[in-house]
Amino acid sequence: MMVGHLIQAEEGVALIDPPMCPELPLALQVLGNVLAIILSTHDHTRGARYLSQAFHAPIYVPSQASPKIITQKGIEHPVFYDETTPLPLKLRAVRCSVPFPIWQSETDPYIDEMMLILPDGMVATGDLVMGSEKESLLACPEGFNDPPNTDKVQASLRVFAEKLPPNHTTLLASHGKDITGTLPQKLQSRLREFGLN
Repeated sequence: MMVGHLIQAEEGVALIDPPMCPELPLALQVLGNVLAIILSTHDHTRGARYLSQAFHAPIYVPSQASPKIITQKGIEHPVFYDETTPLPLKLRAVRCSVPFPIWQSETDPYIDEMMLILPDGMVATGDLVMGSEKESLLACPEGFNDPPNTDKVQASLRVFAEKLPPNHTTLLASHGKDITGTLPQKLQSRLREFGLN
């Protein structure tokens, strides 16, 4: 399941990892000004190109993204962002990179993404972590591979725990379910499971 998020403020709307959904442009017209489309990872281009064209909105892409993948997806003139780039609606980026060589191979997902920090206690992630149907916290590659490699799960949990700002309690996940209000407790529970805290 692929999930995108819409952040709305008085000045307009920002889309995070928006899905490819034919009805979405019509629905967005009702909300007003689409300020930007923000990708958490180069693998989440999804509906970014057609929404950018429909609303003349810039596509923000993590600076560590592969220009080759972005070009292959038909995204022209992306705005490459890093942790110092001012983002719309007071969003802030934090780079989450699972250390080499755990992920980087021809057959495994590539985890080097941006976690987006919202000012009201929420964070948005790409593939690093997500919520399950039972609202437990999963770390990549859980939910993608069965059974998942536990070394990779632990590595993802470590990075997420290190980067998660204090007092942020809600996860906006790009796959699976969001976790609302209980993110720190669920993270601590998963860390204890692996003896990581």
